[in-house]
Amino acid sequence: MHCLTIFPVCLLLAAVHIQCVHILPSELPVIETYSGRSYYGGPDYVCEHCNAFFWYQERVVSLSSYAQKSIVYHSCCRGGRISLPKHRPFPPPLCDLIRFNGGLAANSFMKLIRHYNSMFAFTSLGVDIDRSINTGRGPYIFRINGVVHHRIGSLIPDEGNRPQYAQLYIYDTANEVQNRLAIHSSDANSDSMACPQVVESLISMFDQCNPLVKEFRMARDRLLSPTSPDVRIRLFGSSDTSADRYSLPAVNELAALIVGDISSSTHPFDIVLESCKGKFRRVPPIHPALMALQYPILFPYGDKGYQLGIRFRDGCLGCQGSRNEVSMMEFYSYYQHYRRREPNPVLCSGRLSQQYGVNAYSCVEANRLSFHFFNQKNLRSETYQGISDALCKGASTGKDVGIKTMLPASYPGSRRNLNQNYHDCMAISRAYGSPTLFTTFTCNANWPEIAEALRCEPGQKPPDRADITSRVFHMKLQEYIDDIRSGDAYGPVTACENFPYLRFSHSSFVGVISVLLMFFSFCCSRRYYRVPKKRPSSCSHSYLAKQLRW
Repeated sequence: MHCLTIFPVCLLLAAVHIQCVHILPSELPVIETYSGRSYYGGPDYVCEHCNAFFWYQERVVSLSSYAQKSIVYHSCCRGGRISLPKHRPFPPPLCDLIRFNGGLAANSFMKLIRHYNSMFAFTSLGVDIDRSINTGRGPYIFRINGVVHHRIGSLIPDEGNRPQYAQLYIYDTANEVQNRLAIHSSDANSDSMACPQVVESLISMFDQCNPLVKEFRMARDRLLSPTSPDVRIRLFGSSDTSADRYSLPAVNELAALIVGDISSSTHPFDIVLESCKGKFRRVPPIHPALMALQYPILFPYGDKGYQLGIRFRDGCLGCQGSRNEVSMMEFYSYYQHYRRREPNPVLCSGRLSQQYGVNAYSCVEANRLSFHFFNQKNLRSETYQGISDALCKGASTGKDVGIKTMLPASYPGSRRNLNQNYHDCMAISRAYGSPTLFTTFTCNANWPEIAEALRCEPGQKPPDRADITSRVFHMKLQEYIDDIRSGDAYGPVTACENFPYLRFSHSSFVGVISVLLMFFSFCCSRRYYRVPKKRPSSCSHSYLAKQLRW
């Protein structure tokens, strides 16, 4: 049963601020619920191309037919146009530690899995992590503020500094276990202390199966030699679109050891690590080794991540478009689905899966911002620059003069996007009057659809699978909007405006807290407010121009 509290209000929207300034008389009755509980069951449908599980409500309505038993779903592989390598099962001891229904050792490892991953990460997670939200009164949430910067330094630390991240694979390996345990030694809580035996077993595992670790170990052996020449490690960032992108990674695909002078064939996307006194290098979101460097627990085999040049499959009649390459969002969405008889480390690692999801979506946002940054000429940003333009606008200081990066209205959350939403709301208010109803729709982790979807991985809880929680939330939200617009919930609707710009970042890629403004022309009734029929016209740009006299 959808339950909500109704606030008949008049809203004043300024950017992202919402204020209630009018309340209806208390003698008018308000219905808080409506009959007809929604229930979708579990994800019982399977994509015919990639075997991804999905719900019937997630289908492509225009291409699906229940009578013909043709249910089409494109969010996983775009109708078979995307084909990416399968993940391999975890090697021991990870296969025994990453379990939700394991023993004490597995439970302790899953609780501290982010600590163990940071011990073996090659790069830093340069971001402000909000730790105030996890107070013990609710489920664990990984939330970040600001921009993520993955950086990697030289192979050997400067004199007097402790080794960090990738340097732990080369410097003072005789005391490697103690050096890695010292990373989180400042935690006073005894429950947050890692197990030395687990750390030692993970070191042995990475030495055997991770090609990146093998390259760093080879650099260590070279540096220990008394007659060793200058040693560097080159992390390949190839953008060759003609190579095969669907084969499993080989040893020398992600990194290589360079002895002596560096080759002149270095690609601009390559990252070269100096032996000592090298500057910190930022690993870009499009580097194929980014996720393998940051999350060795999730990718113990050093699997390649997203890179430029991943092409769609040829000869597939799936979702067509003008592009012929896989986008970053489509790459990460492909691995956010469970498939039959395929292991998926991205979804079964608890708190580390949350961090990976947030990090992946931050890479997607950074990639979108980079596109707008390098296409400023197409956005005509020069019309907003110059001293004469600033003086004409009444600027008395020079703080707003210079080269600016403009974001268009199509980018969610930008200033122009918020202004456009504001003008849309004001145009509707001018035509229909003040809003009558203000509603918000939030998620319930105890929905039975979420519980049924978690049966594929015994022991998982809703906080461990924010991807499923987000998908169920979007289905419920769409049904809620359809019920309101059809007039079944509160009567016929005159106009409606949806603001999907309030986002949250668990490990879901796009989480939205929906805000709805509904306009009713009401009168007193025995049961609910009676309103006229909804007008068929929508708030388009021509409609806005007519209403605002532009």
